[in-house]
Parts: sequence; C-alpha cells; structure tokens
Amino acid sequence: MKLRGFLTVATTAGVLVLADPVQRWAIAPLVWVAPALKERVLAAWQRGLARTMIGLTRVVGGGKFEPFPTIPSVAGVLVLMNHQSLLDVPIVARTLEHGYSRIVTRKRYARGVPLISRMIKLYEYPVVDPTGPLREQLEMLRSVARDPRVPIVVYPEGTRSRDGALLPFRRAAVDTLLRHRQWKVYLLTSDGTLPCGRLRDMLNGVDSVHCRVSVNGPFDTPLNPQEISSWLEEMEGRMRNTLAELRAR
Repeated sequence: MKLRGFLTVATTAGVLVLADPVQRWAIAPLVWVAPALKERVLAAWQRGLARTMIGLTRVVGGGKFEPFPTIPSVAGVLVLMNHQSLLDVPIVARTLEHGYSRIVTRKRYARGVPLISRMIKLYEYPVVDPTGPLREQLEMLRSVARDPRVPIVVYPEGTRSRDGALLPFRRAAVDTLLRHRQWKVYLLTSDGTLPCGRLRDMLNGVDSVHCRVSVNGPFDTPLNPQEISSWLEEMEGRMRNTLAELRAR
C-alpha cells in the first residue's frame, strides 16, 4: 500500500509539473486572444485537472469515490465547504454542473507551487493572508462580493482538519462576503479523504480513501445584516450534522 501511495504522489506531482507549461503557454494565451472562449476554456481546464487528480487517486492509489452531487455554476452562488484534504479543490470542481469557480486561497500558495500558483492568477482566485493587513483583505473580499461572475468557494474553517472533524468557522471572510450582496449558499460537505490530508499522509497509501460528498441548499442569505451571525451558526450546525451522518456510514 505504501508503494501505491508513493506512485500516487509521484504521478500527481508529474502531472502538476507537466501541466504547468501547458497552462502557461497554451491555456493562458488562448484565454487572452479569444476572450469569447474564456468561460469554456477555463471550465474545461479546471474540470479536466480535477478529473485527473481524482482519477489518479482512484486508479493508481485504489481509493473509492461515490457519485458526486451537483451545484449550479452560475453567478451569485457561494459554496461553503469543509476542509479535510488535498482533494477538496478537485472535489468542489467536480460538483459544479458546468463552468468553473473562484476559490478563496491562502497567499502561501500564490507563489512557487507548480501549476497551482499560476492557476490562482489565471482564475483570479481571491488571495488572503492571515498575517497581512486586515483592511486591505476585507476590501478585496468586498470587491469579490460585488462582482460574483462565477461561484465563489470558501473553506470557512480556514485550515485543514487533522482528524476530519469540523473545526469552528473563522467567520471574517464569509461575513464580509455575506454583507455585500445576496447569495444562494450551498453547503458542500465531504468525508473519507483524510489519507490525502497531506503529501506525507499519501505516502502511507491512499487505498483507504472512500470519498462521500453531500450538498445542501440553496439557502438564501438574510436580508438583515444583524441576522448574519446567527445564520452562520445555523449553517455551521447543518454542516456539522451532515458530516456526522457521512461519517456514520
């Protein structure tokens, strides 16, 4: 099983390294010279990479994935997802019916990571820095809320859970997004991917991956800003209950 884990990590790393120049010299220029094709090209690239990552985990590593539910890929959709593993980004890409999403991402991934760093720039992912100036980041999130061309994805826990249990929501980013427009909110809850929590976890084998995904919603955000805090508590409780149900299977 450790051999399969090593092969999964090696092939995944190889795909990232090989896909990086393709994205840089083919996908990005095509989007620039043919803006009418931008939406379709970016959607196909993001979904293709997601299918590849999940396929490698399944075929090379021996992991299992139950059928994915779907979320409409339209403007004004906000997806809240629990954060359990390196597969969370491919999973959310697979749940979208069509199109692509913009994912609120930490600054440390914006430089030096093959494929990922350039994808953050290409797809205009909102980048947050927990150590940076709060005012600038909140203003950036406000601008994202005012122009939700595609679904926005947030991991409200702020970091990956080490044991799979749902961590308390860190609400600053979500609260800022909610206060500047009305959203259709979907709760995307995933379980069974802890063996892919980190690369060193994957080296021990990923055959025990048994991914189960649930989607709840849409939920309309409250019109009264004073109700946002209690509304978020309700969303956190719903996600916690759904995760408990998935884990009980």
